[in-house]
Amino acid sequence: MNAQATEWWLVRHAPTINPDKAVYGVLDFDIHMPPPETFEALSSILPENPVWMVSHLSRTRKTLDGILAARGHDTAKIHVEERFGEQNFGDWEGRPSADVWAEIREADKSWPADIRPPGGETFSEVAGRVQEAALYWSERLAGRTVVAVIHAGSIRGFLSAAMGGAPAEALSYSVETLSVTRCDHLGLESWRVNFVNRLAR
Repeated sequence: MNAQATEWWLVRHAPTINPDKAVYGVLDFDIHMPPPETFEALSSILPENPVWMVSHLSRTRKTLDGILAARGHDTAKIHVEERFGEQNFGDWEGRPSADVWAEIREADKSWPADIRPPGGETFSEVAGRVQEAALYWSERLAGRTVVAVIHAGSIRGFLSAAMGGAPAEALSYSVETLSVTRCDHLGLESWRVNFVNRLAR
């Protein structure tokens, strides 16, 4: 790897507690805490001694706490980056996702990158703020390895950045809970995608 490259190991948080199958982005839903062996398997595929990072939403910190516990760490320095937060779905937040999808279909839309939820943000805007933050931290942490526990939307934002700014294409990627995606920032705005949506076995 280029000595100035920054490795980004991107982990989607654990499944949320969402019995009503509501749309959530900025809502701070709690997580179903996986058993220790799940975190041990996840930890085993992540690098040793990385820089740790989360978004401002508690589901990312609680997931990271599980990873740290699997490593026997009581404390660790953790960076919080709000720009890695999930998409703000505005008036759709908290509504049943089936109802929201029905409205989208009735309007002959398919939720591409530039549909703006009422009172919310487009995915293109999410991808823009994620790219801005990723470049900022990549410059500050050049040559380091980062494990960022974040969200499906923000991981797709990284993929959009790695593809040269392609939010619509990034939305086509599946990003499951507790999966790992790795992108290397190689300097300037050059990226390499190593793998997407890898699950611990």
